[in-house]
Amino acid sequence: MYGLFNPENKFWNFVAKLADVCLMSFLWLIASVPIFTVGAATAAFYDFTLRQVVDQEGGIWSSFWPSFKRNFKKATLLWLLQLFGSAFLVVDLYASWKMYLSAGLPALFMLSICGCASLVFIFCTYYAYPILAHFDFPLKKVIKDSFIMSMANLHVSITLLVISLAAAAAIYFVSGLFFFWIGLAIFVSSYFLTGVFGKYTGEAPSKEALKAEKRAAKKRDKYFF
Repeated sequence: MYGLFNPENKFWNFVAKLADVCLMSFLWLIASVPIFTVGAATAAFYDFTLRQVVDQEGGIWSSFWPSFKRNFKKATLLWLLQLFGSAFLVVDLYASWKMYLSAGLPALFMLSICGCASLVFIFCTYYAYPILAHFDFPLKKVIKDSFIMSMANLHVSITLLVISLAAAAAIYFVSGLFFFWIGLAIFVSSYFLTGVFGKYTGEAPSKEALKAEKRAAKKRDKYFF
């Protein structure tokens, strides 16, 4: 029973992480109020959660604002590009859909192209802010690498899409906590993104290392329960 009340227990460690995510969500909401700062706030949020999932995070306040300031210019430009790209694709999808309704099958090809382009665009947005926060690359490289990673790791991209849809559903049913659902989606996504980044940086643990860690954890648990 000692292990259940041990602050180092994995369960309580995870609960502490969720509490930090909740507080960070409030901070993200406050920092996003001017709207044009959403990009910088999101990059700062990812900077915290990407460190959090590997147990290297610092204080919430002291971690958020330095990252917010450091990434402000590039993240704001990225946010404006995302807004422009989203608006462009929405108009294209709407026009393609109207064309399909009036012309039928001949317009189906154009509708499919717009749909695929929109999906690729969405996938890229899942990687852009984390890449900026984690690597601090120039904006051009952030955009290029977000496309490469999203296409090279389609299974992860689809998983991130499912996480986003789950968050959207939660927002629909409990809209008053929309900022928490967004924060929770960022937190969960960070686990998958950390694995992707590790493949490119060589920081991903090997299967042997993971097995060794599991064996060590089992030995530790014997002393806790």
